This record gives sequence, structure tokens and C-alpha cells, in this order.
Amino acid sequence: MGEKDLVAPGSWATPTPIRAAFFDVDGTMLSLSQDCEPASTREAISRLAEAGVMPILATGRTHYLLDKVDLSAFGAFVTFNGQLVEVGGRVVHSNPLDAEDIASVVDQVERGAFECLFMERDRMYLSGVNQRTRDMETLTHNSFELGDARWALENDVYQLNVFLAPGEEHLLLDATSHCKTTRWSDLFVDGMPDAGGKDAGVRIVMDELGLLPEECVAFGDGGNDVDMFGVVGTSVAMANGGADARSAATYVTDHVDADGIWNACVRLGLIR
Repeated sequence: MGEKDLVAPGSWATPTPIRAAFFDVDGTMLSLSQDCEPASTREAISRLAEAGVMPILATGRTHYLLDKVDLSAFGAFVTFNGQLVEVGGRVVHSNPLDAEDIASVVDQVERGAFECLFMERDRMYLSGVNQRTRDMETLTHNSFELGDARWALENDVYQLNVFLAPGEEHLLLDATSHCKTTRWSDLFVDGMPDAGGKDAGVRIVMDELGLLPEECVAFGDGGNDVDMFGVVGTSVAMANGGADARSAATYVTDHVDADGIWNACVRLGLIR
């Protein structure tokens, strides 16, 4: 099994036995270079479930963007970076963006300040095309439907992907009153309610399932995972992750393309 044979089982300590594992998707479960979930990751997650450790998704994506990962073992879902939380098939938390903030964003889009991907519960649409949006489609292997930004005035919007460079976040924040940002890529910034975030969604799941922080481990690779790392007892960053995620994590595992999830689960003593 290659590198999977070389890791030391149980060489990473946890505060207490682990009952749940939270997983980011892009760059963590999903290899962006291969545009698929590595077989070793699927196997690791399946074995976690068999061992009584519940896999839980914690992602900026939502269900209609998750066709490339195996979700069969997952018992709960934190999507839209924490704005929609489902446990056991029930929606236990729904936190869309403020309607007045959405109206301000639509106005900014129509003024040409930036392009935006609006993400509703059952659909998403892109306000327009520029180099940043094209590069995002290439990076994530997705193709986004073009739509009228004013559609966002008609339904709940849970998340925005605003195509701004690092340092330009103020263009969104200055136009809104109840919005905050996090970033996974230099191509765009995620806009969400100021009370939201993966950390909030993870806390809700832990409360619903009666989990203590020290009984949970979280895996991630980006800036939007850092707050999540802060609310669990053990956190694991991917070697391919950003410097902020790696410095915030308890441990750093191997690259997503080098059996990073499998190796971490073995080192943590969660699978054999």
C-alpha cells in the first residue's frame, strides 16, 4: 500500500478517544489536481465509520456540489461554511445572509465593483465572467450557470463567492452590515453572515450529538478551516494546505495526493 505502510500507528496523541471526525472537502477529501477523492481517503472514512467514529462533513460547498465525494458514511453535514446544518437527515440550523446585505451586494455587482457567485440552498448562479471566475472554474473543475444577480433578491442566499483579490475584502464589507469573510483561495472570498462560520456549524453538530470538543477531530487545508480547528480537541491540516491552516493545526499530515487522510487516521490510532 505504499506510504500507508510507513506511518506509525497511534503515534499522534488525542485528549480522549475520538467519537467524530469533521472533514473539509476541497484540498482535504477532494484532490483538486486529480479532480477526485483518493481511494485511500474513501477507505479511511469507511473504516472510521465501521470503528464507531462518525464522519461529518464541514465544507463551503453544499449538496449539489458534492458529487465527486462519497457521502455514504456521513452522519451530519455542515455546509455553506456553517450556514446550513443537517443531522440525521434533519435541518437543525439555517442561517441565510441578511436580505438588506444581499440587496447591497446586488447593487455593487450592477455597479461593476465585482462579480459574485450567489449560492442558494438548491441552486447557484454567477453574475458575470472575468479572469477570476474562469480561473476558479479551472481550479475547482466546475462550470457555473450565469444568472441575473437580482434573482438573489427573491430567495434565501446562504453564501457568496465574491471575486476579490486579497486586500479587497473591504469592497464587500463596506457595503454590508451583517457580513463577514473567509478565504480559501486568492481568487475569491467567501461572504457569510457575521454570526456564521464552520466553527458555529461544528458547535451546533456537537450540541446535537452530545459530543465534547476533545472527542472530535477536524481535517482541513484552508483559511476557512482555522476557526473550526479552534473548537475541536484535535485538528489536522493537509501538507498542501495554506500556512494559516498548517500553523493553527495540532498536526500536519501528508498531501491529499499522498494518502494524507489515511496516514493521519493511522497516526491518530483511529484505523489499523
